[in-house]
Amino acid sequence: NQIAFSRGNRGFIAINNDDFLLDRTFSTGLPGGIYCDVISGNLEDGTCTGKFITVGDDGSAQIYISNTDEDPIIAIHAEAKL
Repeated sequence: NQIAFSRGNRGFIAINNDDFLLDRTFSTGLPGGIYCDVISGNLEDGTCTGKFITVGDDGSAQIYISNTDEDPIIAIHAEAKL
């Protein structure tokens, strides 16, 4: 009940619908940088109003999604880069 996938270098999504924490490093396909999670917030004037995800130079990101989160999902995309 956990899944993650990328849309190449355009976006990445991870969903945790399980009874335990999702804690894993994923290859996002995105260039390195800090991205605003568009599920928990918005990118407004260069600032993220929600969670942010750091993507390494190799395109990988450590993803933590608790099974108790209100929205146990993260979504980042190229236009949400800080």
